Amino acid sequence: MGAWKPLLPWGATTVCGAVVETVLRAGLCPVLVAGYRASELFDAFADRPELRLVENPDWERGMLGSIRAGLSSIAAEAGGPGGASGCFVALADMPRIPVAAFEAVAAEAARLAVEGKPTAVFAALGGRLGHPVWIPAAMFGGLAALEPDSRLREYLLASGWDSVEVDDDGIFADLDTPEAYAASHDAAMRETGNK
Repeated sequence: MGAWKPLLPWGATTVCGAVVETVLRAGLCPVLVAGYRASELFDAFADRPELRLVENPDWERGMLGSIRAGLSSIAAEAGGPGGASGCFVALADMPRIPVAAFEAVAAEAARLAVEGKPTAVFAALGGRLGHPVWIPAAMFGGLAALEPDSRLREYLLASGWDSVEVDDDGIFADLDTPEAYAASHDAAMRETGNK
């Protein structure tokens, strides 16, 4: 990318900052898990008391470790795995995920929970799965038992899942190349009326 992706500029904030702001606007409590260069990321968000910062010291083994670190923090804060209903996973390099995606996924997860079907719920567009994804607390134990090189998506798809349609391609827009960053940033700035 030519620079460290989470702290690349994004409007008045950074790429990661935009994700945090969306989570807050959705009425959720963000948990930011960092591994590589964690101290830099934590310094960037040190003045945000509404944000829980969690370090994954085992980050080199893959993203699953970061997800586990976040789930462990959520369960501990809730007094154990049974104290939390679940959590969202949203990647720090997806700043165009809309608030509406969190709201739609939360509504579907709540509906399924009332029906006694706690299951993963993905935001989707045209049947294609994107982010965020809801993980019910009932799946926390299974995630903790996975091999470190396992993939979250594969586990969720094999464990039973649902999706809800969201009319916004921001649920797919991750920033893996300088070109993707530039195009996504330009699109986001046009959508918000910024230059």
